[in-house]
Amino acid sequence: MPEEKISIKSKQKKNLKELASLLSDLGFTKISYSPKSLLVEKAKGEDLHGNPYLEYRIEFNLDSIDFSYSFSAKRSKMARLLHLMPTFLNIVQVSEEYYDIKPTAIFSHINSVLSEVSKMLDRDAVELSTQLTEVQAKHETLNTKYQDILRSSEANTRILLECERKRDELQKKLGTLSGMSDDLLKESLYDWVKVHGGTIDVREFSKSNSVAIKRAEEGLNLLIRDGYIRRRLE
Repeated sequence: MPEEKISIKSKQKKNLKELASLLSDLGFTKISYSPKSLLVEKAKGEDLHGNPYLEYRIEFNLDSIDFSYSFSAKRSKMARLLHLMPTFLNIVQVSEEYYDIKPTAIFSHINSVLSEVSKMLDRDAVELSTQLTEVQAKHETLNTKYQDILRSSEANTRILLECERKRDELQKKLGTLSGMSDDLLKESLYDWVKVHGGTIDVREFSKSNSVAIKRAEEGLNLLIRDGYIRRRLE
């Protein structure tokens, strides 16, 4: 993986042997000490060839402290640095007894990180604002559609109720006109014909039984069709 390095200009003022001993208890993967320099590494796992993945490396030199770190293509070096910045500052604090470190040497790096963070936050704020606007627009569109459907549903309900009312009125009117079922009508007509010597006056039958003339004629046709009576030819 690619590496990035931060270098802090500072003068070594004390032998690093004690610092090496101090850092050896902090779980570093590798520590290499010489009277004028000290190198510590933190690795995280290995690749298929057994090579360690570098987490970060700190080189304590005569005139600088170099902090190197790896980053992947999926994660920017600034995001990686932001993650490691607390570790970097802790290392600087631990080594202040051994180096003459000026605040300005650290400030430029911190300022760079903070500036990048500010940009990231601004981008996130703009993106969130855009997403919020889009969500609000979608909500308004969906709400409008819902209101239209609701009004359409109410209109359809009124139409349905009106159709049911008219149907009931027609059924009632039909019942009034019909007076009786087909079977009852045929039975009444057959009895009438039988009582009246095989003849029928449709108007008289209709009046006596409160049946419409047209309905009585329908009943006679049913009797003729079913073979109960035959039409007498004059």
